[in-house]
Amino acid sequence: MIDLPDSWRVETNGKRLNLKSFTPATLPTAQRSRLRKILRKATLTHQLTSPEIPSLITDEYRCEAILFLDIELTDLRQADFAARTIQPQIKAHAVIRFHEGGDRFALSFAHKRLNLLDDSAIVIADAHCTEVHVSTAALAPLRQSSLLNRLNKRDHYLEAMAKAFLLDHPKIFIGAVQLFDAKLWFHGPTILALFRALTELESLKAKKDRARSLADKAALNTSIKTTIEKIRMNYEL
Repeated sequence: MIDLPDSWRVETNGKRLNLKSFTPATLPTAQRSRLRKILRKATLTHQLTSPEIPSLITDEYRCEAILFLDIELTDLRQADFAARTIQPQIKAHAVIRFHEGGDRFALSFAHKRLNLLDDSAIVIADAHCTEVHVSTAALAPLRQSSLLNRLNKRDHYLEAMAKAFLLDHPKIFIGAVQLFDAKLWFHGPTILALFRALTELESLKAKKDRARSLADKAALNTSIKTTIEKIRMNYEL
């Protein structure tokens, strides 16, 4: 999500966050030390808490806010690690913009649900940290004004996460960019199913690239074709 409304802004220049809150003693020692070395500054810049997009409160979700964080790192190559370490510590759905202080940045998304055994804790169900971008010019589908699903905050967030993945993988299969214009974006479960199908497809392709035997490559190629056909059929491409 980019180009956020001023009404979502937190204070004039955002609220600075204590970096120690991201490196609690509960983290494994090596992970904690690594994160400490790369964190420079963290700011809560915006938050969506208003009813303009309704909250979603069920037995599985308590999505009452979307937070937007700006986190400066010493090395942007560590963005994926930082995302995997920080997102589980934030109970609300959050979009984190990682950068090194310049124009280059990556965006982190994490779809979260309640822990069914302890509803005071959350579980990361799905996640995506984008490739590094040098500007927002090519990210038009992520502009707040371009997002279509306003049924609830979770579905709104899922739309942004799925579109961010598509922007990173526009050639994941021939015609994938047509998904941006499909009629799927108004239904949260459909968006989530698409995201999972796309990440499965990406995983299958990566396994095929690593496979050594012709038999393994052939089996994975069959799975790839089947997954693509399911996507085409389900979303009428």
